[in-house]
Amino acid sequence: MVVGPPVVGKSALTIRLTQSEFATEYDPTIEDSYRHYCEVNGIQTSLDILDTAGQEEYSSMRDLYMKTGEGFLLVFSLVDRHSFEEISTFYNQIMRVKGEQVSFVPLMLVGNKNDLEEERQISKEEGVSLAKKFNAAYIETSAKTGENVTEAFHGLVKVIMHNSVLGSGVAGTLYPSAKEERDAELHEASERRKKLKKQKKNGTYQETGEEIADQTKGALNKATGSKAANSSGDGPANAKQSEKESGGCCTIM
Repeated sequence: MVVGPPVVGKSALTIRLTQSEFATEYDPTIEDSYRHYCEVNGIQTSLDILDTAGQEEYSSMRDLYMKTGEGFLLVFSLVDRHSFEEISTFYNQIMRVKGEQVSFVPLMLVGNKNDLEEERQISKEEGVSLAKKFNAAYIETSAKTGENVTEAFHGLVKVIMHNSVLGSGVAGTLYPSAKEERDAELHEASERRKKLKKQKKNGTYQETGEEIADQTKGALNKATGSKAANSSGDGPANAKQSEKESGGCCTIM
């Protein structure tokens, strides 16, 4: 779901992502839905995007949307301090609706219109501070130039997949920074190793299907390598003979 006050560029961001265009005319949205196909973390993904109304009179409608939304882009305008202050109202509404259902709500705080640098009213530090308060990622975008638009939507999907902000692999964000992402990924890897070591020590460890497949593939590669090493000569005739004896070469995935 894309939520936020009126005239902050919610529809412009969505149209930029789905149609690669910049909407130059303002047309107040009541509810628009889009489907966008993309690849995130190597996975073919279908995004169902709901562009919501920012006007207060549609607040009750948002309650219904928020119950089913999996992730939320909270959009404010970097050139409008009132929209920045008002975004907390949308955050509170999301937490009121979703907080009873789940322990973590995937959020991406989006400061839009970063191309209007001379008119800027919100500092990067303020945006990062609010994002940390919301337990959300923070990114600055421009629907006009396209800067960080894809990163905002894809980043939110990654947060949904990871069920956490830190370590989700988001790109282009001011929070988490690149260093914070690396530190989080290293910490998670360390915790996984500790957990694995503990499971093996307690005798509760069970190999995953992926690990078994890797071991099988490694054994096949080793066997193939040994057979090649035992063949006499390296010429084409011996290669054909080896292929004939083995019935050809295959890879099991």
